[in-house]
Amino acid sequence: MPTFQQLADHCYYLPGSVNVGLVTRQDGKAVLIDTGGDKEAGRAIRKGLEAASLTAVAIINSHSHADHYGGNDYLARNLGLPVWAPEFEEAVLRYPYLEPMVLYGGAAPLVGLRNKWLEAKPSPVDHVYEVVDGPMTVGDIRFERIVTSGHAVRQVALGVGPVCYAADAFFGAEVLDKYEIPFVHDVGGQLATLDRLLTLDYEIFLPGHGAPTNDMAAAVEANRRAIMRTADWVREALSAPATTSEVVHRVTARLSNPPNSLSTYFLMHSCVLAYLSWLTAQGEVTPTVADGTLRWQR
Repeated sequence: MPTFQQLADHCYYLPGSVNVGLVTRQDGKAVLIDTGGDKEAGRAIRKGLEAASLTAVAIINSHSHADHYGGNDYLARNLGLPVWAPEFEEAVLRYPYLEPMVLYGGAAPLVGLRNKWLEAKPSPVDHVYEVVDGPMTVGDIRFERIVTSGHAVRQVALGVGPVCYAADAFFGAEVLDKYEIPFVHDVGGQLATLDRLLTLDYEIFLPGHGAPTNDMAAAVEANRRAIMRTADWVREALSAPATTSEVVHRVTARLSNPPNSLSTYFLMHSCVLAYLSWLTAQGEVTPTVADGTLRWQR
């Protein structure tokens, strides 16, 4: 039976490949934070709520990656829950096709990219909230919004009491060990978010992937180390001018489990491009186009 684990008074989470947050009121009503990747995650959430004799009244999504909102459709249809989503990101919840399309460079994506990992079922969006720091009341519960973009274009962490529901502002150590390269949209933005986490006055931080922690300094250091190692791998891949595909291959060949599917390849392709963009902005890398070929060079 899926069971919500307590983090603090009124603050819970449902462990899984994606952690689902839950904040309760005295009267047994509750607000969900993210919903996992698919209808099975939605069913598990529903069973967990029933087991705890709780009634959900709303969903808040932290960002628009499919593994964080895939349960919305099931829960909205079966429990009638309104959905709150961040500005800009809400477009992907409404039109999930955008995610595989963007990963494929804006073209009609390969059929192999149109799966639940990258394209969840469309979600209703009843409220679009601003991605700004400050309070937000949902379901009569006061949340503190904390802008934590970098992993996604517009991501928000939510603070309640002593708990920060951090979504993908950082990854748990076990997740970093398994995947080695944490996905980023904006490397500079993610580094700034990691710095920001160190300034937050919360006792417990729950990542979207991994175990809760009260040692934010260690978590930030592990995430920063993974980012800097990846940046070094990209630099080393440019010992001579190289195409994007060559850089992706040279970087991912160093992984314990290199990509072996279209989904994982294009996620890494996008991630490597984020590093190339960041290194270009830092003045370390230059893209050049000659004779119909784009190459990157130090």
